[in-house]
Amino acid sequence: MNGTKKIAIIVSGGPAPGINAVIGAAAIEATNRGIQIVGLQGGMKAAIQEREKAFMPLDIDAVSRIYNVGGSILGTSRFNPLAIPENETKFIQLLKDQEIDGIVMIGGEGSANLSHLISTRIPELRVAHVPKTIDNDIPLPSGEKTFGFETARTVGTQVVDTLVIDAKTCRRWYLVETMGRQAGFLTIGMSLASGASLALIPEEYQDRLYDPQEFAERIVTSIKLRYHIGKHYGVVLLAEGLLDRLRPQSSDLLDETLRDELGRLTYSEIELGDVIMPHIYERLRDEGITDLELKHKNVGYELRCASPIGADIEYARVLGFGAVESITSRQGAHMITRENEQLHFIPLDQFLAYGKVRGRTVRLDSDVYKLACRYMVR
Repeated sequence: MNGTKKIAIIVSGGPAPGINAVIGAAAIEATNRGIQIVGLQGGMKAAIQEREKAFMPLDIDAVSRIYNVGGSILGTSRFNPLAIPENETKFIQLLKDQEIDGIVMIGGEGSANLSHLISTRIPELRVAHVPKTIDNDIPLPSGEKTFGFETARTVGTQVVDTLVIDAKTCRRWYLVETMGRQAGFLTIGMSLASGASLALIPEEYQDRLYDPQEFAERIVTSIKLRYHIGKHYGVVLLAEGLLDRLRPQSSDLLDETLRDELGRLTYSEIELGDVIMPHIYERLRDEGITDLELKHKNVGYELRCASPIGADIEYARVLGFGAVESITSRQGAHMITRENEQLHFIPLDQFLAYGKVRGRTVRLDSDVYKLACRYMVR
């Protein structure tokens, strides 16, 4: 052990199944090593707003049975305490006042950037970043998936399978919007594991910005192919990241005021189905098809706090242990990963590209993507 006395666990970004398993494993391992461990309730935002009141002691009795519980007992927030000098000063001073010498950060791509920045601002602080996202868009070694993805795909597939039955029973089409801003792994995974008729992901539309009519035309093609063989029903999966592939001027619904500080659309404010469905109905009328019903369904928030399946529990607990091992044996900031049943501690700066942690997207030349397309009606 390198003299670590107190570790803080912080959850950042959106929830993912398995977070509590990481928290529990890290807290138990730290306690067994004689290290004090606390959790920051409410994430980074609480560090600025609540100060020392946000810290919650994590003893073994408090965490021993949370491994299979969805959500996060510490909550979470999307907040960068280094964004403005005043908050940065408060944050650094808070860590000093609380005598924190190690941080376990549980978060996705954006949070990994933050972990790296914190380590550069406070060089003596040891940072272990545990990659978490149901989007699976962090480039882990050997294509290892991020924890939470398997649970999200499993739960999402169950929802889609039910919608397929409902669609057939009620003779209707569902447009199902799934999570995935830049990466379509979840959409493709749910499509291949279910009876979806079609799936569209943002990786297919990177050459330019598109109009809603062009997405509608792609969907109508599938509807027509099924309609003319007597199947007046189906399910289309649409990754939410398709919104960013639309020309902002192509729809009144794509209001520029609904973009965040990074210029990205605030997905919770816009339904992709609302943008595309009028154009689908218009194209169907042009084809003389007037007896079809379309329904829009957003499947996202139901997945993030689902109870983790066994694979994610095991995976997350291994990473929680690894986070404490990294902090107690290494200087600087490391991404905690698992490859071939072995823990790996990769310096965070190795994940950087142009100053930010690079993302991972679906390869359109991969066998999995090609196979998924073969099962679609395209």
